[in-house]
Amino acid sequence: MLKLDFSKLPSKHPYLMMLPQNLTEQVFAERIAALGGVIHRMVEAKAVVQDADGARVTVVENGREKLISARYVVGADGMQSLVRRSTGIEFDGAAYDASFVLADVRLDWPVGPTEVSLFFAPAGLVVVAPLPDGSYRVVATMDDAPEKPEIADIQALFDSRGPTKKRTRVLDLSWSSRFRVHHRLVRSYRKDRLFLMGDAAHVHSPAGGQGMNTGIIDAVVLGQLLGDVVNGVRPAADLDVYETLRRPAAQEVLELAGTMTDMALTRSAVKRFVRNLVLSVLNLNPFPKRRIALKLSGLSRAPLARLPAPSREPIAQTKPAAEPGLKLVA
Repeated sequence: MLKLDFSKLPSKHPYLMMLPQNLTEQVFAERIAALGGVIHRMVEAKAVVQDADGARVTVVENGREKLISARYVVGADGMQSLVRRSTGIEFDGAAYDASFVLADVRLDWPVGPTEVSLFFAPAGLVVVAPLPDGSYRVVATMDDAPEKPEIADIQALFDSRGPTKKRTRVLDLSWSSRFRVHHRLVRSYRKDRLFLMGDAAHVHSPAGGQGMNTGIIDAVVLGQLLGDVVNGVRPAADLDVYETLRRPAAQEVLELAGTMTDMALTRSAVKRFVRNLVLSVLNLNPFPKRRIALKLSGLSRAPLARLPAPSREPIAQTKPAAEPGLKLVA
C-alpha cells in the first residue's frame, strides 16, 4: 500500500540501519570506557531528595548503602522511574489494551533483507525488520500473548498476517518476549535539581522505531547543557532550554507512534478500508511520502536537538560541584 524511500534524505547516512539495542549499549559502554568513564552496574537507587544546595541519592551496592551528593541528578531510570516519583511530576497517559510479541528469529523470508515491512491484517499487525546478523526482529500485536512465545506462535502470526504469494517459514527462535505498551508523557522535564529523560519522561508504542533514538537525543542535549553549566559556560537558568527543546520532540513522537498504532490495531472493517485507501493514495504522491520519511528518520525533529548559544557571557563558578566529574549508574 505504501513504500517509503530513505535514500534521498538530507543526510550523510540516507538509509535505515537496524541495530539491536544490546549492540547500541555495547558501543556506548566501550566509548565511555575509552574516555575514562566508569559505569556502575547492579546498583539500586533507594531514595532521592533535594534542597537549595544540591541533591542526594541513597544507593545500595554490594549490599552496602551509600549516599551520593551532587549538584544535579538525571533520572534515566525507565517507566517506573524513582527520580520521577521523587519529583511528583505527573506522567500523563494510559496503556493500550493489546499485548505485543517481540522476537528475534531466523526466517525463510520471501521479502528479503533489504527493507522493513509492516503487514496490516484483520487479525492485527506484524512488523519484520532485518538485523545485521541475518536474523529478523518481529513485532506483532496479539491478544493474550504468551509470556515466552514459541516458534509455533510466531509461525501462526506469519500464516495469518504475512505474505500470501509465498509462505514464510520460521527456522529458528533466538529469544522472545511479551510486553504491553503505554503512551505517556511527563508534564515537566525538570523539578529544580532533578531532570528526567528517556523512558522516565516519555513512553510509547514501538511503531516507527522512535523510542531509543529519542532518549539518546535527550541525553545529548541535557548532557551538553549540564556540562556547560558546570563548566561556567552557561548560567543555570539555561537548563530550562532542555524542556523547551525536548518535550515538543517527545510529543511529536507520541503522536506519530500513536497514529501508527491506532491504524494497526483497528478491528473495524470500515476503518481498515479507509486506512488502506488513504495509504494507497499517499503512495502515489511523493511529497507526503517524503514528509513521512523525514518523521520516521527523526530528521524533521532535528531543530529540537540544537542548542542555542549561551544566553550570556561565561560566568565564574561561585560554588564547586558537590562531586566533580560525571557518574553513570545503570
